[in-house]
Amino acid sequence: MSQVSELVDNERPEEFSLSERELPLVVLGEMVIMPHMTVPLQVGQGKSFRAMEQAWEEDQEVLLIFVSEDEIEGYKSGQPKQLPPVGVVARLGEFVKLPDGTVRIILEGLTRATTSGIMQSEPFYRVQCTPVVDIAAVGMEVEALIETVKQQIDEIVDYMGEVPQEAVAFVHRIDKPGHLADIVTYAPAFNFEERLEVLNELDASERLRKAYVMLARQLELLKLRQKIQQDTKDVLDQSQREYFLREQMRVIRRELGEDDESDDPVDELRRKIADLNAPDYVKQQANHELKRLAQQGMNSPESGVIRTYLDWLLNLPWAEEETTEISIAEASRVLDEDHYGLEKVKERILEYLAVRKLAGSKMRSPILCFVGPPGVGKTSLGRSIAKSLGRSFVRTSLGGIRDEAEIRGHRRTYIGAMPGRIIQGMKTAKSRYPVYVLDEIDKVGQDFRGDPTSALLEVLDPEQNGTFSDHYLEIPYDLAQVVFIATANQLEPIPAPLRDRMEIIEIGGYTEDEKLGIAQGFLVPKQREFHGLAEEQFKLSDGAILKLIREYTREAGVRSLEREVANLCRKVARKVAAAIDAGVPVVAQEIDAGDVSTYLGPERFSFGLAEEQDEIGVATGVSWSAAGGDVLSIEVLPVRGKGVLQLTGQLGDVMKESAQTAMSYVRFRAKDLGIDPDYFDQHNIHIHVPEGAVPKDGPSAGITLTTALISAMTGQPVRRDVAMTGEVTLRGRVLPIGGLKEKTLAAHRAGIRTFILPKDNAKDIVDLPKKVREDITLIPVSSMDEVLKIALSQVVLPKVIPPIA
Repeated sequence: MSQVSELVDNERPEEFSLSERELPLVVLGEMVIMPHMTVPLQVGQGKSFRAMEQAWEEDQEVLLIFVSEDEIEGYKSGQPKQLPPVGVVARLGEFVKLPDGTVRIILEGLTRATTSGIMQSEPFYRVQCTPVVDIAAVGMEVEALIETVKQQIDEIVDYMGEVPQEAVAFVHRIDKPGHLADIVTYAPAFNFEERLEVLNELDASERLRKAYVMLARQLELLKLRQKIQQDTKDVLDQSQREYFLREQMRVIRRELGEDDESDDPVDELRRKIADLNAPDYVKQQANHELKRLAQQGMNSPESGVIRTYLDWLLNLPWAEEETTEISIAEASRVLDEDHYGLEKVKERILEYLAVRKLAGSKMRSPILCFVGPPGVGKTSLGRSIAKSLGRSFVRTSLGGIRDEAEIRGHRRTYIGAMPGRIIQGMKTAKSRYPVYVLDEIDKVGQDFRGDPTSALLEVLDPEQNGTFSDHYLEIPYDLAQVVFIATANQLEPIPAPLRDRMEIIEIGGYTEDEKLGIAQGFLVPKQREFHGLAEEQFKLSDGAILKLIREYTREAGVRSLEREVANLCRKVARKVAAAIDAGVPVVAQEIDAGDVSTYLGPERFSFGLAEEQDEIGVATGVSWSAAGGDVLSIEVLPVRGKGVLQLTGQLGDVMKESAQTAMSYVRFRAKDLGIDPDYFDQHNIHIHVPEGAVPKDGPSAGITLTTALISAMTGQPVRRDVAMTGEVTLRGRVLPIGGLKEKTLAAHRAGIRTFILPKDNAKDIVDLPKKVREDITLIPVSSMDEVLKIALSQVVLPKVIPPIA
């Protein structure tokens, strides 16, 4: 195509010279001012300011050059780098100094100019330059390029939507390629390098081609932005703006070929499932849920539920593990090191470990249940077993649980659903083979939400727990190799089916000697270290420990004893700290029995026999509770009246019936006992059990009630060193009772020397502590006549009459 070149004279201002000249130099930063543009400007004090001030005074143009921020410093210091090849000749349209000290400057770009060199450096720069006007090639190609650029501008305006129509109309009126290129590249979308590239191009048509390429790139970016917005609009709501921003970043990286697959949570979960060491059915369930997550998207309301479920599957221990070899000698050492006494319990535990050593994984773990009063070491025994086996230890307290879901978990249809405590414990243990202690299993309740003890049936059945089903997981979990140990204070509240699945090991209270040994070997060193005391700073004699046991505590275990030892440690620690502050030597503190009351105050309990002398109508009995045994006195007082039986002391129904049974037996045996038959019609009988604020119940006080009644009516004192327990019948037979160990320990603690017990309980004597068997005379009886011969100071019966058949 033939082209005709012509000088664009109408773009040259009137009387504007195109000859080479010297002009004051104004150095601007990255703000490129194109020809034919009028721009307000602010310039700080310096050479550029002085150059414009001089040009304004001489009514002269200035030359504008545009450099990067790094190059500006060179011009300020007088050591400029290479002068840019092209600048812009500009006229000062306004240079007004305002009253506040600022200067209002308006520059009007006229034309490009090529630079030759710096002619002057002080007090401002002068540059030799030659103005250049556009030489444009005209023809169909240039016209088509102009129209194409204008169409691009229209499309960009459509995408942006915030460009004034006046500006669009102004651009459409431009018909010169150089002028059009200068105008469009001044838009904010173009950076400094792009504007400088257009400025340095002296050929107008080539300049417009460069502008066309730049506009095309801007248009593609706008189209891509709209595509990103369209891709994410369907899943966008107000609460997911943060997700929207991340999704935009991901789409941008994908379009640029920089997508990082590791940022995709679905792919991350997929890799974790592939690496999971678990049975196939677990992986199948995990992949099924992952597929649901991928289909619904991470923005779905249910995505959080699915991800939480997958986290549980991935964090539970599924893999088989290597177990350490069981050493019976090491296990025995650990048990002896951690616990004093409890020989029967230790023997049973070592038997269990021996069988497990021989049978290995073939053995179905029996469920052990330690039953005993508080503070005797039930939970710590479980910890010692875990230590002996080299397994992790986990404990779950079941006290107060009333919801079956606490054991089996909640179904995932509920908001906030989570697995039950069993699965939670397995996650905490991080092992398939932990020692798992279910504490306070006797305190599990039930209500309208279900019966947790029924859910425990599957957990504690060795034949079923290999496929334990949690409502949340919905897949079987193998608990067969878990060593479950339950603890309880009482057996009665545990339902029979659950009790049947456990091997009951009863742990009774400690004797006085055992408590002394525990205090010396465990409690005192532990509390001394806990309170920061040296061994020579705190010593406790055997007499002081015995005084704490006898007169400051009344318990089957040793928790209260440990609290009292800690109390003494605090008292001594205060003295030691005060001595250190005062700078005086710390005196060794050895506390003896006589010093205990100085530190702890008056004794809280009386030690020794309940009665100071043999009393008429007062018999010593023993009681049992979840906290151990205790000694109590039963008082009977006959007064003139009309034969009314009065019972006080907050007695339960069973104990009231025992009193009525005893009364009927005494009335029937009145003649044999030497009691006037009219005595019962002429006297009211008042039976009282002291400590009336404490509820009392049970049939085991039957023989004690009967003995106290006979003593009061016959005037024969009851031996104060004799305690007794046993249920009585109308025929005078003595029936067996429970809690014999706790009751004999209470009698031993109280200084009793003779203990009457039912003959059917004689087989339990072998289980009593050796110290109790040595210090107390244990007499089994089968009838009340035998009881009276032992308990009363004088025999009231002419001969022992056999019980009524």
